[in-house]
Amino acid sequence: MVRISFPDTCPGIVKLLRPTPESIICPKCKRTLEIWSDEEETVCDGCGAKVSREMGTLCLEYCDYADKCREIIRQRAARSP
Repeated sequence: MVRISFPDTCPGIVKLLRPTPESIICPKCKRTLEIWSDEEETVCDGCGAKVSREMGTLCLEYCDYADKCREIIRQRAARSP
């Protein structure tokens, strides 16, 4: 696994800046689905069910520097095509 460094950010937001694909199982049809690390839900391409997952607590919810990180995320999103 290649580790990507963001020297101007804290390590807590790396998955928000560079989402990675993950696999989850559709509870309805048991198909393996791809979901990105920054997504809370997806739609099963097999049966059409909405599949949600627990995101956990993000550092953006409690960190004293969350405003700085939100601005970094906003700026990077604005630069994306």
